[in-house]
Amino acid sequence: QHRLYRPVRQVTRGGQFSAMSLLQTLKSAVVRLNSRRDPLFAVSVTRQKAFLESLPEPKDLLERAYAQYRCQMMLERPILRAGYQLAAMLLLPVYRRQLLRRPAPRKEQAADAVFAYDSEDTILPESLRGEFAHICQVRDFQNALFLTGEDCSFLRELARRYPTAFYFRFKCMAKLAMYRSLYETYRPKAIIVSEEYSYTSSFLTEYCHRLGMEHINVMHGEKLYYIRDSFFHFDRCYVWDECYRRLFCDLRTELMQFRVELPPSMQPREKPSMPPEVDLTYYLQEEVVPGVYPRIAQALKTLQTRGMVIAVRPHPRYMPPEAMQYFEDFLLEDRSISIEQSILRTRCAVSLYSTVLLQASINGVEVVIDDLTAPERFAQLRSLRYIMLDKPHGLLSALLQEESPT
Repeated sequence: QHRLYRPVRQVTRGGQFSAMSLLQTLKSAVVRLNSRRDPLFAVSVTRQKAFLESLPEPKDLLERAYAQYRCQMMLERPILRAGYQLAAMLLLPVYRRQLLRRPAPRKEQAADAVFAYDSEDTILPESLRGEFAHICQVRDFQNALFLTGEDCSFLRELARRYPTAFYFRFKCMAKLAMYRSLYETYRPKAIIVSEEYSYTSSFLTEYCHRLGMEHINVMHGEKLYYIRDSFFHFDRCYVWDECYRRLFCDLRTELMQFRVELPPSMQPREKPSMPPEVDLTYYLQEEVVPGVYPRIAQALKTLQTRGMVIAVRPHPRYMPPEAMQYFEDFLLEDRSISIEQSILRTRCAVSLYSTVLLQASINGVEVVIDDLTAPERFAQLRSLRYIMLDKPHGLLSALLQEESPT
């Protein structure tokens, strides 16, 4: 079996007040409005590259944060950008006053590092566990927010540079208040996150430096060419493959921050001695293409009629309940079966693009990319630089064209 790793201590932070609660409500409404639009595929790579290259080279960490913000706003619809700005303009002074009035958080036992992450800690590289003897994972880290007068001085510096970027400043303030709370509570040497997609990341690296801390990022999911992830700068950023380092560098992130290391969740496991229980497992993603779920189900039924044992694993966060009706004829996996167990019990892992396919490849499981049920999305994966297209893989269309076993 894969060797056991030392888990980090986990705590949950409580609190009735959340400075981002109203903005999160706004974002939920935006998600509903954008339910049929995925900027990753809706905005062409050509257009993303042209915008990325049009921006000047950042001179410091605050400029890096603002450049990443501009990239993300370019991906949004103009009416939503205006909505973000208006809401943030109204909320910014109100929440700043409330954050300043909050009492300092209760001090806990000091930690060498704080890992602010709301899921399992298996994405944390072993080298970090060895370097920091006491790592405290904080899951509910967005509720305990707190600002000091010193923080407000830093935020005024941001306001002088970008006086009309209200949404940018609001998010930076809210994240800074979260980091201040973590710092006052644990006095860590480092804050570890998985937030390269946040345009506040470089701003927070500067903030960590002012408090004498390191700012470390660890990779947690699949990455494609997407200017949402541009320009960021951490003290260290851990990625799973050299391919991702090259990808991020082409997105104009800081070049020297990267370390290539597989975390426990991506390490190869010892294969069971028994033959695989399942012939094919389809790993569903968040799908916004109309009609894609019944097309996936139809392809799987064709393979099932050939005698294949088919399993389906819904996405844990983005799978709409009404979509499950299409997959009732297959083995449905839930969280009682870990991803590692799922991979090791199947002969073949199938998805359009998913972290699970890389995990399967690392474990010697056959990988099949779904080029059939959303062909327009598959056609874009090459320009988006999907890592599995450069590793051994098959295609779902070819699998369906194979003759039935006799």
